[in-house]
Amino acid sequence: MRDLGGIIVVDFIDMDERKNRQKVMQTLEDAMRSDRAPNKILPIQRFRVVAITRKRVKQSLERALCMPCPHCEGAGYVKSVQTIVGEILQEAHKARQHRGWKKNCMLRVHPDVAKVLKSNQNKYLKN
Repeated sequence: MRDLGGIIVVDFIDMDERKNRQKVMQTLEDAMRSDRAPNKILPIQRFRVVAITRKRVKQSLERALCMPCPHCEGAGYVKSVQTIVGEILQEAHKARQHRGWKKNCMLRVHPDVAKVLKSNQNKYLKN
């Protein structure tokens, strides 16, 4: 639940015995005590569902690694330039270490990615 926030609904519809529901609720409350995000567990409702409200305390992984899509006016997300550069460097490092590559390879990347790669003066990449 690290990056979840909002209202989380847990379904206990088929749990008929009251003592079992109480045990589950106690276990859930115990587990949520160690959660750093502010949260509140509402009691089991008539339809045997539990609602948990939880505030997200950090940026979601998608938002950390991506940026709003410039073509659809932010309706979707694309990987950020920094994420792509990181992936390229990681693959170059793997290729050098594990595959024993001694050959050159050519990258065809977006101009923004190329600008960042060139500015970093990487030991794996040449202009």
